[in-house]
Amino acid sequence: MKPTLNRYLPILVRFLPIFIRLLPIFIRVLSIFERFVPFFVSYFLERALRALKTEGSIEDYRTRTIRTGKYHYRIDIRLVITEEQAKIIFHDLVARILKIRVG
Repeated sequence: MKPTLNRYLPILVRFLPIFIRLLPIFIRVLSIFERFVPFFVSYFLERALRALKTEGSIEDYRTRTIRTGKYHYRIDIRLVITEEQAKIIFHDLVARILKIRVG
């Protein structure tokens, strides 16, 4: 059975006034967590780069995330790779670009 919008539309319409009343509260509460975005970005970036390092795609890395203003961030990523790793990365990048253009 494929879910359709017609089935859920009456339920969504019933909750719409409640959602409209709570929206300003959600916006205020979520803006408190905006200051922690650099921490979360750094955490997930570190996880991805650590996985690349353990599989041997990169030699080493360093990341730094700075909040420059409200909703503005600067992310500095420095990768250390060998010549062979650079060739592999470049080859994969070119293959993806050509696949997008051709396919």
